[in-house]
Amino acid sequence: MAAQKPSRLADKLQQAAGWLRAHKRVVQLVVVALILIFLVLGVRSSWTKLSQYQWHVQWELLVAALLLFVAQELTYALIWRGILRRLGSDLDIVSSQRIYLSAEFVRYIPGNVWHVFARVFGAESRGVPKPIGLASMVIELATKITSAALVFALSLLFWPDVTGLTRVIPRDVIVGIGLVGVPLLLVGLHPRLLQGVLNRGLRTMRREPVTLGLRYRDLLVITGYWAMSWVVGGVGFYLLIRSLTNTPSTIVAVVLAIGINAMGWDVGFLAILTPSGLGFREAAIAGLLIACGLVSGADATLGVALVVAFMARLLTTGAELICVTAAHLAPGGIRLQPPTAEPAPES
Repeated sequence: MAAQKPSRLADKLQQAAGWLRAHKRVVQLVVVALILIFLVLGVRSSWTKLSQYQWHVQWELLVAALLLFVAQELTYALIWRGILRRLGSDLDIVSSQRIYLSAEFVRYIPGNVWHVFARVFGAESRGVPKPIGLASMVIELATKITSAALVFALSLLFWPDVTGLTRVIPRDVIVGIGLVGVPLLLVGLHPRLLQGVLNRGLRTMRREPVTLGLRYRDLLVITGYWAMSWVVGGVGFYLLIRSLTNTPSTIVAVVLAIGINAMGWDVGFLAILTPSGLGFREAAIAGLLIACGLVSGADATLGVALVVAFMARLLTTGAELICVTAAHLAPGGIRLQPPTAEPAPES
């Protein structure tokens, strides 16, 4: 009897997984509908305060925020190009921007994986072997997700009061994440682990395994580049908040905004049920804005925080449109040959 219970459980799990695959589109539509309903209810519950709020948009700060989001978008392709170079392939700057930014819009298809295929095939058309393209994506996603989590973890050190956060997440869980989760993220970046994950996926696709010619130090450096990119976008996010609310003008407020923006991206990326994490990312950002006090005092309403979160979505989407348009209008796009070592002098 004891041996039959795990078998029955496995059968039920397989049946549930099969049902989800068969009704995936319906499940996604239901999730999106529920998110929209909860967002509307959240705004409605605070509509009185929201309607009475004196909106004084500071347009110069809003434009500056957009420019910083544009700068962050451009860094994404540059970091990816650097990963390709470390793997032995090379793309010119214009082609890397075109491929990366065009694939970004595929993220709005539910699943959060289609942009991977779009970028791999786009790079392959420019001479990058498919295994190297897949390897670059594995490295990028691992380092980008890790860097965002680390940036948020570091920003927690500057929170004036974490009681707002502990109302949502138990304090013991937060401590556990800090003591266990952060080290595990760093350990998970080891080349052997990433190579194992990549080759397992390649075997599933009946592809030859690859060897990641990267050192652990290289992966930490790439993670550092992503962290700097989060700083650029986070400052833009802070300026967006300042342009709409009475957020204090302090270094601490900037650090908090950087951490929240990074964690919002992580939540949105990992929420595969909606296009580009729509709704999940905004809910996470709104909750963190109120929890840390960046939206405080008379502004401390869910409605105001949601307005800020959705404005961040609009600005980042606008930044993507500006960048991809500029990349396709820019001249160039010829594949460059990998750098070759200079011949050693004859003795």
